[in-house]
Amino acid sequence: MNSAPGIKNLITDIPGIQVGHAEDNEIGTGVTVITGDKFFSAAVDVRGGGPGTRETDMLSLENSIGRADAIVLSGGSAFGLDACSEVQDLLRQDNKGYKVGKAIVPLVPGAVIFDLNINDKPHVNIIGEHSPWRKLAHKAYKSANTKFLLGSFGAGCGATTATIKGGQGSSSWSQIFSNGKKYTIGAIVINNAVGNPLLNEGPHFLSAHLEFGDEFGGYGVCNDLYDNVLRAKRLSPSLGKTEIIDDISSNTVIGVIATDAPLTRSNLKRIAIMAHDGIARSLSPAHTSMDGDTIFSITTHQNLKDQVLENIDIITLGARASDCVARACNRAIYEAEAVGFSKPSWKNLFQFK
Repeated sequence: MNSAPGIKNLITDIPGIQVGHAEDNEIGTGVTVITGDKFFSAAVDVRGGGPGTRETDMLSLENSIGRADAIVLSGGSAFGLDACSEVQDLLRQDNKGYKVGKAIVPLVPGAVIFDLNINDKPHVNIIGEHSPWRKLAHKAYKSANTKFLLGSFGAGCGATTATIKGGQGSSSWSQIFSNGKKYTIGAIVINNAVGNPLLNEGPHFLSAHLEFGDEFGGYGVCNDLYDNVLRAKRLSPSLGKTEIIDDISSNTVIGVIATDAPLTRSNLKRIAIMAHDGIARSLSPAHTSMDGDTIFSITTHQNLKDQVLENIDIITLGARASDCVARACNRAIYEAEAVGFSKPSWKNLFQFK
């Protein structure tokens, strides 16, 4: 088959990508690290009204560097950005980073979700080297591998959505392009959205038509009338709280799109922009004033001199990126388990009905 998900259906189907994660169920937070043997050419696009990020300006096209030695996705809101500093220290110990004379400066962009209310713990008062996010980042970096877990793991540990437990999701897609070569694109997301991922009360997902096999339950599409935002305010008692929308504080979807295709930084920016459509297709509403939706895009391909993709290939990659983000958002929900005082999981509510 010339077009299908990669072997693992994970972002690590792209050669040169590794993912590590660590979580603390007692606190209800975690850290996910995306790294590899070499640095990545990178870009970023931010669409939410309440982002928590680090080093995104460095990736702007008008600026000179445009690379990342690792990318960190973390819980903890602004406190969680400390995880990037820990990964930076570890990269320096491994002699990885941007070389400036005799100095080595690891470049670690990152983004965070708000999960501070998942459990009633005073962990936000712990700062510096004893910060829980530094400890989790250390563990996540050291565990980086081509295999990793979905659901309530890594930065997805304390993730929630408007209606149901969120989590960490991933997906991939491979196909042959116009130059006769096969490239793979993959996504990893932390789904902590303000919006509802379900068609009304569920169990069907908004973007169920994108499902490959039974990767998020196999329920297929549903022809029910669509009243997603309104119904989120008057959910059935089986979903626990009523008036969930009124309880929103701050949420977001953050993630990384990766490929092995030869892309310029401008191409990567366009892929990141198009990838955000996957959030809008799988969650309603999306990109709100309370979201911090942020998508990084990276390529492991580092020799661009003799390989230029056609415009149709860039369009195709962007479309597949959008599909992968939507599928990853749904897999995050499907694989999640309830943690502490979180909302119920999809499997708790629907798997055996």
